[in-house]
Amino acid sequence: MKFLSLLVWIRRASIVAAIIGVAAVAIDWPTSLVKTLPFVTATAAEPQSGLADQGSIPDLGGAVAWLNSATLSRESLRGKVVLVNFWTYSCINSLRELPYMKGWAAAKY
Repeated sequence: MKFLSLLVWIRRASIVAAIIGVAAVAIDWPTSLVKTLPFVTATAAEPQSGLADQGSIPDLGGAVAWLNSATLSRESLRGKVVLVNFWTYSCINSLRELPYMKGWAAAKY
């Protein structure tokens, strides 16, 4: 009987942890607060200094449609900073980054 009681408490604790996790995502809890928790070790999420060379841009000839632009090629982009963004309509991560994309597109450098 004690074993079943323990399982009930474990189930309740996991439900509470899941609710807290959902609430943290819903209110966009800052990751700096998460890193201060004693049981969180996020070494992979630490920022890295500098960017490694990832090689040449692949050929863009396989793209079937372009939005707000004429067809682009690797040669036409040479020497320019290029952001390639893959997004999904109604994906929360794509929706969150959209204001930044619009701001960068509107910026005149």
